[in-house]
Amino acid sequence: MTMVLESVSAGAAVLIVAYASFGALFARSTLARLHFLAPVTTLAVPLFSLAAVLAFGVSLGSATVVAIALVVAASGPALTAAVGRAVAAESGVDVGGSPE
Repeated sequence: MTMVLESVSAGAAVLIVAYASFGALFARSTLARLHFLAPVTTLAVPLFSLAAVLAFGVSLGSATVVAIALVVAASGPALTAAVGRAVAAESGVDVGGSPE
């Protein structure tokens, strides 16, 4: 049963990364390419980490993989928004004032 769940989660993660890669390849602008990064950081990374934990069992190495996946999944959207804001400001789009 765990082998099936491992294969399904790894396969779904690969499909998400492939979709995002092809989407980013054919996107016309940098800001459009950034939109394809979100599914990778929020969906594919946790699915890959789930597959790794199922494959290697519960251990210190698995805990490290889960910790890294949580950091990437939590910080990915914020970093993408910051990069998008910087790219938009550099290209002359009015991004407004500081959010503080």
